Amino acid sequence: MYNRSTKFERRSVKKRKSWSSYFGSYISLISPTASINRFLGFLPYKLESSKLVYSKSYSIFSTISIIIYLTCASFGLYEVNVVLENLLTVTTKLHINFILCCGLMIFITNYIKSRSMIPVMNHVSNVSRILSSEIFCGVATRILIKDTLFLMPLVSHIPQVIYTNYIYSYICWYTSFGVVILTNLYTNNVYVLNACFKHINDSLMKMKVILVNDEPHLLRRVYHMQKNPILLTKLRALKKQHLETSEVVQLLNNTCSMQIEAMVTLMFIDITFNMYKYLILFNEIGKMRSFSFALMFTILYIVHIIITVSIVETTRSQMAKIGSSLHRILVHTFDEQVTTELELFSLQVLQKGNAFVMKGLVIDATLLAKMACGITTFLLILIQFLFVESC
Repeated sequence: MYNRSTKFERRSVKKRKSWSSYFGSYISLISPTASINRFLGFLPYKLESSKLVYSKSYSIFSTISIIIYLTCASFGLYEVNVVLENLLTVTTKLHINFILCCGLMIFITNYIKSRSMIPVMNHVSNVSRILSSEIFCGVATRILIKDTLFLMPLVSHIPQVIYTNYIYSYICWYTSFGVVILTNLYTNNVYVLNACFKHINDSLMKMKVILVNDEPHLLRRVYHMQKNPILLTKLRALKKQHLETSEVVQLLNNTCSMQIEAMVTLMFIDITFNMYKYLILFNEIGKMRSFSFALMFTILYIVHIIITVSIVETTRSQMAKIGSSLHRILVHTFDEQVTTELELFSLQVLQKGNAFVMKGLVIDATLLAKMACGITTFLLILIQFLFVESC
């Protein structure tokens, strides 16, 4: 008898095929995040033949957007420090000043480097061609869930921003939204590179299984001559893919490092001030609305930093696993040509292995924790001092 699939199974298979066909490439995977960045004026690009190309019209739009932001941020600083000086507390003024100053630095730096980000994304697209549509489908699912969970709280905060009717509220919300969107663009590219390194590592492990199972037969000279060119060709292809992917990692770091540093600093500042409001200032029952939004943004930024660091650390671990896989293969082979190629590959991994150990968010997790504690402690001492002085 034939095994007939149920209607539900056929429908689920059809759904998976349509999802895989839509998110079956890097361009379709990154398009939602890149489109939001373009809409906000952060990424002036257009699509031509499934390739990101610099657009002069969107560049003009980005210039207008940064000018409007600079004007509104300057007016917001004036409003907070002069117009509403007696209506706001010292901590609130300090909080808004920090956010606006960091926002200016982030968006100006991003405006300067936005054009160089487009070729970096094209390089990521080129190296990601080794991935299958099924892998892209899984990566796209996780990226869409992550981005939606981060953006929903910020979107839900729009009515509160409109209700306040102050220009600095609009600018602070726009800064927070822009920081999350820019960080998402960076982490999504890192996640795609992580999938590329995982593919290389899995291919090496499959090669190890082949060598372990077939090595005894290499004693026959005919089989030896037929088998080795295939393994050497695969090994050289993987070495080339690893070299290209590692170079893209360095390009991405050099392009985004300064923005990531400023974004992490802004997140820690916002976490510190919101926790201060939660623990000290907003203890009264009548201020539960402000209390809830302060807690929401604190949790949002903490989770955002944790997930971003975990994605970077996962990618670093995948890069480290490639070196371990090469040594495991080296133990199980006795062929001189394969051994030489493995040694060269291993030297390349050692040379490119520290690609993620650099500035900004792509640093050691221990150093990131020390930086977080230092910034938070300094800000808490400063806030406490100013609060006591104002009382």
